Amino acid sequence: MNLQEIDKLILKYESGETTLAEEMVLRDFFTGDGVPSHLKSYREMIGFFDKEAGRSLSDESFDEKILNEIEKGKVIPIAQSKNRIIYSIAGIAATIIIMIGLFFQFGENQSNQALVHDTYNDPQVAYAEARRALMIVSVNLNEGVGKLSDVSEFNDGLSNLNNISTFETGVESLEKISILEDSKKIITLK
Repeated sequence: MNLQEIDKLILKYESGETTLAEEMVLRDFFTGDGVPSHLKSYREMIGFFDKEAGRSLSDESFDEKILNEIEKGKVIPIAQSKNRIIYSIAGIAATIIIMIGLFFQFGENQSNQALVHDTYNDPQVAYAEARRALMIVSVNLNEGVGKLSDVSEFNDGLSNLNNISTFETGVESLEKISILEDSKKIITLK
């Protein structure tokens, strides 16, 4: 049987569509000599399945025991681990600490005093200071946005890297050619 038919049988085997006769063909191929190097892993897998197929349970009543346990329908409770209990307690403690902190932060400020105090008596001076602060923020923001143009250039470079996928398909085609070369060597040796 040639290598292409073996490859087709392997694909069928992996998807669970082989017949017993086809599995026997695969088993015979992989137990024989001349298995190509790229199929060595299948040789080990088939050998393992053959070895394990011969094993049987030492206890003849194993099936009965399993079926009886299933029929009982007994639910075994899963014990909570110590970590789960510790995390639950830590979460509750953190919530209590946050609530106490919020109470002391906002609970004592309920007096007649305002939370925000005016720092300027003249509204014109306050307006000028607010405008100056906002201008500083605006300049810094525009400076930061200007630097984002470099990021767009980086994105353009990344989009060019998508062309590597076409290179990858070419490499896959070359791998098929190497398999063909290996099969030619096998055929010429026989």
